[in-house]
Amino acid sequence: MDTQVTSKAERAEKAKKAKRPTRYHSKTDLADRYRVVTRTVDRWRVDGLFPEPDLILPNGAPRWSDELVVAHERAAVGKKGERAA
Repeated sequence: MDTQVTSKAERAEKAKKAKRPTRYHSKTDLADRYRVVTRTVDRWRVDGLFPEPDLILPNGAPRWSDELVVAHERAAVGKKGERAA
């Protein structure tokens, strides 16, 4: 009986730790998110203001993971004021 309780507890623990599937954003998704045109997203990449995509599809289309976009947004918070100084 203890083995079943332990396995149920382990399964419950694993379910809590289960990571949600990664969502990937296209350049159009990002442009819509930031209310800019897609060319601006390209410029931000070239200027180093936005990270490089972590996935390139076989047709050459770039994709950014949700984790990368959120991490970039969190890192960018507060830097706007520093830039002016």
